Amino acid sequence: MSLELWVTGRPSFYSTAQWRTFLSYTVLARRYRSANFEDIVGQDSIAKTLRNAIESDRTAHAYLFTGTRGVGKTSMARIFARELNQSDALTEQAAIGDAILRGEDLDVIEIDGASNRGVQEARDLIASAGLAPTRCKYRIYIIDEVHMLTTPAFNALLKTMEEPPSHVKFILCTTEPHKVPATIQSRCQRFDFKAIASKHIANHLTYVLEQEGIKTDVEVVAEVARLGNGSMRDALSILDRLLASGASTIKFDDMENLLGLPSQKSVSSLCSAISKSDMHLAFDSADNLIASGITLDRALEVIANTLRHSLIARVCGIDSPLLELSDESKEEAVEIGALLDEATLTHMIALCDASSRSVRRAGSGRALFDATIARLCMSGELAEAGGTLKSTPASKQPTKKKRIAAVPAPPPKRALKAEENPQVVSEPVAQKTSVSWTDIQSTIATTPGLKRIAQYFTLVSFEEKSLRLAITDAGRESMNYIFAQKQKIEEVASATAKVKITLTIDASSSVEESKVIDTPLDEVEGHALVQAARGLFNGTIVQVKNNSKDES
Repeated sequence: MSLELWVTGRPSFYSTAQWRTFLSYTVLARRYRSANFEDIVGQDSIAKTLRNAIESDRTAHAYLFTGTRGVGKTSMARIFARELNQSDALTEQAAIGDAILRGEDLDVIEIDGASNRGVQEARDLIASAGLAPTRCKYRIYIIDEVHMLTTPAFNALLKTMEEPPSHVKFILCTTEPHKVPATIQSRCQRFDFKAIASKHIANHLTYVLEQEGIKTDVEVVAEVARLGNGSMRDALSILDRLLASGASTIKFDDMENLLGLPSQKSVSSLCSAISKSDMHLAFDSADNLIASGITLDRALEVIANTLRHSLIARVCGIDSPLLELSDESKEEAVEIGALLDEATLTHMIALCDASSRSVRRAGSGRALFDATIARLCMSGELAEAGGTLKSTPASKQPTKKKRIAAVPAPPPKRALKAEENPQVVSEPVAQKTSVSWTDIQSTIATTPGLKRIAQYFTLVSFEEKSLRLAITDAGRESMNYIFAQKQKIEEVASATAKVKITLTIDASSSVEESKVIDTPLDEVEGHALVQAARGLFNGTIVQVKNNSKDES
């Protein structure tokens, strides 16, 4: 049996799962640690540079590896140390290489900067640096979390790190390079390890799951990779939690329960209700989301991420590599993005971010959370108000006097034919398209930003590609906003009719209500009341109408 163990690693009459019960469990992050330059995920340029430096014999005496946690700094240091000490003259080359990767070799000394941070430890290191290596070519010191060393300890190392013995090399690793003195950094070759892309983490997780014989949904792997946030070790630790359940197949719902993640169905329902301005459904979905145990700030963070996916889907398309989602989730992102424009989505994401910070400090966090949901649902109406203010001519005039914005003058009046009278016309006249005004009005009524004003129009004429509308009496108060949305209404009409529509909007729908007076404007301007009104309001005469009910 001993020979069989040496060759295969386990007796043939034990399955892999049974044999593991006889051994102590090793976490995935250690068991699948990189063993060579090619295995380092997401740091190809650094691995290539170090490999070429060894091949060309241009290695420095000190290196500084910086980057966030779990991106391969210590693994790269061990692999680099092993390659430096590899030699065909070593009779136990493979055993020495394995010992270096385990951190157990006598010539590659790993030091924890947090536990050995004093000046005395630095002096001991300097003293041992003068000793020759026992078996290998170099005596290599790997100092992890080197930023934890005290200032006196750094000062003690300065001279040794600048001119060490020929057989000594230093590899310093840190997650906070700004805490390493500039005098130390200037003596090292610095390599900055970047955060690992989610797709690279997902590929490695897929490989690990295949080796472990575990089946999972694609969504599970993508979500774990995203939760890793650029750290391979964090992603593997999360995967370890999932595998601890003992299931041979991991579904997305199981992952949500095991990791305490918010229900994706509740999040999708909430964001869909927000995009449709359905406040009642939004409040119900938000309550279900909070009832699942998620915190208020985390809920807003999830909403912001979902809206971010919709923004990317709208701008970059469903096949964008920025969308690390399943096909079903991509379709949901596209559906939400189709109902909201880029400006509204950007505003919503910023609102969620600001509110997530506020709910953590507020005494009435739930009230603020619900108010945020209501504001998200009303984003279209707030945009209408902003458009109204932006379109007001008086707001653009740099003057200290109060001015009343003049209502845009209607086009010159002409005698209307009987069939053109808005009181008579009910269907388009000589219409060449298969779409009626009723269809266009229905589309306007469902378009964010135009819902409220759809009822303020009456049809004057619809001939071929020319659409003429008039504003009803109820819409006079929103007249400025309606004229500001003329281009958007024209785009909606063109999209509905599938032809380019030219839109004309009359200021009033009641043609017979006001009759134009033939009196010249010069005569009216000379009237005492008109002069007094102009002096009071600083206004301009736009049109002269007869408001008398008695036409005689």
